[in-house]
Amino acid sequence: MNELLSAAESAAPPRRGAAALLSAITTGWALAGALVFCLLVAMSLVSIVGRKLFSAPVVGDIELLMMGCAVASAAFLPLCEMEDNHVRVDALTSWMSVRGRAVLDAISHALLFLASALITWRTGLYALEMQENTEVSTLLLVPLWIPVLLIVPSLLLLTLAALYRMTVSAGVALGVRP
Repeated sequence: MNELLSAAESAAPPRRGAAALLSAITTGWALAGALVFCLLVAMSLVSIVGRKLFSAPVVGDIELLMMGCAVASAAFLPLCEMEDNHVRVDALTSWMSVRGRAVLDAISHALLFLASALITWRTGLYALEMQENTEVSTLLLVPLWIPVLLIVPSLLLLTLAALYRMTVSAGVALGVRP
């Protein structure tokens, strides 16, 4: 529904300083997640071909696929928030002024900030608990705290991106930013 907004309304403010650094980090992080997905696809192809032609699949391919997908998909969340591209229904707010929509955006980004901060904290604690309990995967005996811990940086970046988007939207709502 972004086409309902004029070019001036949908233009993002220029990023400088910490915002530019956060944007670069989230972009790089998402590219790393894409690389993990590509490696998982390659591993799956090797496993499928090995299973069908040589009766020699990659042992534990499904375990690796599940752990890798969890880590890789989490890597896209910060960039999605940083670019303000989460799913929303703009048709319900198209009649509102730019500042009115910015108020709703600031509230939604603030809620995401609080939720992602809580999830980051609890996921970190869960990884520590899994390490203490020495939980491992079934076939490969991979310590499960490792993939869970690898999700925490993505969640931390999501929290920082939500904080950034909240301040941008609040600035627009207050008339401080264009």
